Amino acid sequence: MRVAVVGRTYMLHANRAKWQHMPEDMALTLITPARAGHTLRLYDVEPSQRWPHHVVPGWMTERLSGFSFSPFRLWQALRRARPHLVQVDEEPASVALLQILLLKRMLGYKVIFFTWENLVIRYPWPFEWIRRLSLKLADGAIAGTEGAATVLRQAGYPKPLVIVPQLGVDPDHSAPQRAQDIRNTLGLKHFTVGYVGRLVPEKGLMALLQALHQLGGDWQWLIVGRGPLRAELEQQARDWGIAERLCWLDTVPHQKVPRYVNAVDVLVLPSQSTPRWKEQLGHVLLEAMACGVPVVGSDCGAIPDVIGEAGLVFPEGQATALAEHLRQLREDEALRQKLSLMGRERVLTHFTHQRIAERTVAFWREICPCK
Repeated sequence: MRVAVVGRTYMLHANRAKWQHMPEDMALTLITPARAGHTLRLYDVEPSQRWPHHVVPGWMTERLSGFSFSPFRLWQALRRARPHLVQVDEEPASVALLQILLLKRMLGYKVIFFTWENLVIRYPWPFEWIRRLSLKLADGAIAGTEGAATVLRQAGYPKPLVIVPQLGVDPDHSAPQRAQDIRNTLGLKHFTVGYVGRLVPEKGLMALLQALHQLGGDWQWLIVGRGPLRAELEQQARDWGIAERLCWLDTVPHQKVPRYVNAVDVLVLPSQSTPRWKEQLGHVLLEAMACGVPVVGSDCGAIPDVIGEAGLVFPEGQATALAEHLRQLREDEALRQKLSLMGRERVLTHFTHQRIAERTVAFWREICPCK
């Protein structure tokens, strides 16, 4: 089967790891833009040496729905790839997805799309029209979470649908390891809570700071990331007299994240919903669980589905409940050990690159059973 995978996600080497587990009877081609903006930074494409990779000029690459490809160059790339199936890792309201669907009959392939949307959103014209047309023309869909699948079904989507996360983890890279050198370098001597990600209000960091303030006793907070909320967090910590307990690190390369995750005693993702956003996965939870680090998350979006029984969950925004979970983990080493083992086992069972690739390929064969 010849499959073309299209979208901004696969511009980066780190996001292609699952494709290394493709079976030999699958021929994969990547189609991506050359550059794309995402939240706090701009990404340039990292050309693939392993698979055919067509870099097609893109427009409005920082926009969720407005992103599109140069039409002629996209047609050229698809014509060269001659796919039986095209997987588009863009939301159903995306212009890029519509472009590929409009070429479907001419080039003779089937199309599936990937969606993270876990909220019912009414798009402005023409994107609501594009969304409806995409749901009508697509042959199948992959939802990243149960919440995203529910939104599709509520929209009346009747075609084949499977729930498979977009990105997994490498259990050999994200694995338990000693990180005492990092703890020594950073001056982490006490029970250490970790956070890795964007410093923005919807990540619930003010609630986490409040929970730590309530925790009392000896603790430190390792914060890895950047964003506009840092100044507010620093000021509040100074006002409460706990600023010296916060250890700040700027964004680190993805391949180094497991080293810093292994340096903490618990990792927390305290996300809070907004009218237009709920946590869509929380990939750092998977990395921490694979490292055998206990995790605590809010009940925002997909977080409870990711954690399952292998961590602790609190009501989003409830600092007192979060503080109690942290106190429990600080004082109960046996619980930390139990969650450490359960977390890694859960990742090995459900969230490795290989497992995600297997489930994706099984869906491809369902959509194109004769190829």
